[in-house]
Amino acid sequence: MFIGKVVGSLWATRKVDNTSGIKFLIIQPYNLNKAPNTDTIVAADTLGAGEGELVMVAYGRAARMALGNDDMSIEAAVIGIIDEYTVDKDSYSGDLDPEKLSFKK
Repeated sequence: MFIGKVVGSLWATRKVDNTSGIKFLIIQPYNLNKAPNTDTIVAADTLGAGEGELVMVAYGRAARMALGNDDMSIEAAVIGIIDEYTVDKDSYSGDLDPEKLSFKK
């Protein structure tokens, strides 16, 4: 599982049947120790995440289980929309959004 920022969405008019009706988002993974990666991930989303939001993303079987279909042809899924996160101030040296950041005491 990882934290990522929704940077876009995509549409595919032709896709396998078991992904019909699923919204797909483009996610940029975050690394807690530095700025965002340059990699992007396509993830299925049934929670309604929007562009600019931070999300939790699961991979593989965990992603398919979260969507309730072990046979679905996906590799990643949004499993949570992050409202706030807390990190240890002495250990953290990353670039997560300071407006949502609250440090542990």
